[in-house]
Amino acid sequence: MSRRWPTVALLTTVGLCSTARCVAAPLAFVTNQGPDTVTVLDLATGSTRATVAVGKDPAGVAWDAKHQRVFVSNPGGASVSVIELAQPGQAHSFPSGKSPLGIAVDPVRDRVYVADFYDRQVEIFSTADFSPQGRLQVGNTPSGLAPSADGRWLAVANRDDDTVALVDLVTGETIATIPVGGHPFGLTLSPDGRTLYSANVTSNDVSVVDLEARAEIRRIKVGDAPYASALDPTRGQLFVTNQQSGTVSVVNPLTGVTLGTVTVGDYPEGIQYSPSLDRVFVASWFDNALYEINPQTLQIERTLPCGDGSRAFGVFIAEPVARPR
Repeated sequence: MSRRWPTVALLTTVGLCSTARCVAAPLAFVTNQGPDTVTVLDLATGSTRATVAVGKDPAGVAWDAKHQRVFVSNPGGASVSVIELAQPGQAHSFPSGKSPLGIAVDPVRDRVYVADFYDRQVEIFSTADFSPQGRLQVGNTPSGLAPSADGRWLAVANRDDDTVALVDLVTGETIATIPVGGHPFGLTLSPDGRTLYSANVTSNDVSVVDLEARAEIRRIKVGDAPYASALDPTRGQLFVTNQQSGTVSVVNPLTGVTLGTVTVGDYPEGIQYSPSLDRVFVASWFDNALYEINPQTLQIERTLPCGDGSRAFGVFIAEPVARPR
């Protein structure tokens, strides 16, 4: 049976690019759950480049630098949408599991991993032609995903099991199941790949996991209902969104010391550090905005409007690439 690729029209656009490898300034792709759209923001200027219609209840985002495209998980539509930078006039979708949520691109292979929140599995699709490539069996309510830089394994947050699974991406077998805090959700890897940080929603903390020992070595208390985190490698600071506090906790992940707390909009969710701008960006679900934090001063410098229900869970910033000569 041939697969159907429903095309969804772009609502508005100011022009993303005219050739494939064209990101000249960092772009943020913010999922808006209310109108089923993605706001594309030029983070250098703060301007809105486009508003793209996608599937129902978009949440997760994964930037594919190799193919210059963005994958968006649509939990309410059982689909994944694809935004092509070379074709800014449209987005297309392909079917996924019952409730796709966490999503991540393999740094080595042409694959994208999609966590099916209700089916105890992670689906695998080709990033080249979007064809299904298999499934990984994991724990209950898989949410956040984090692949290793060498493509050897995938970390999966099993929310209702209070564990993080490490899955071998060659064999498909789970090689470790690590107990962490209550309801782990967003996962962040350290740049050297030795440490994993798990934001634990119900225990109000972050688990620090030693990946060589495959064990939790520390918990760091943060605000209410931590959702996701981002690491500023320059200063060694971990930024954690606290949904029910409306704040971002800034901690030293090595010592567990709290360095500061930044008040943002209601229900902050997705968060990412931009190395090209040296700024941290936070999506606020209830404030419909993206906040820009200066990691040195811990002050909000800009508030960029998005659509209703901004989430941006995952790698939602496309960093600049060199233009072909």
